[in-house]
Amino acid sequence: MIFFTPASIEFRMIIPIRCMNCGKPIADKWRFYKRELVKMNGIENGEKRVYFDGTSIPVTNEKKLMDAIGINRSCCRKHFLTQVDLIDKI
Repeated sequence: MIFFTPASIEFRMIIPIRCMNCGKPIADKWRFYKRELVKMNGIENGEKRVYFDGTSIPVTNEKKLMDAIGINRSCCRKHFLTQVDLIDKI
């Protein structure tokens, strides 16, 4: 379990060390991803909802950030987009 506290925000995580499908190491990029995502969204809790209506596909901050840190495969992106911090709920 890793605790990371930038300013007043605390992230707790249990993320796989490697992608379950392709085996690429992804855990080393998680803290940077969460920290930068909060900065890009400009909100403290890191949750900003984007609704897809099928008429257009917006380029989200998540996509920009994953492209920047080298998470290109869809299987690896799945881990970043669907990660839930369950430590708070246990």
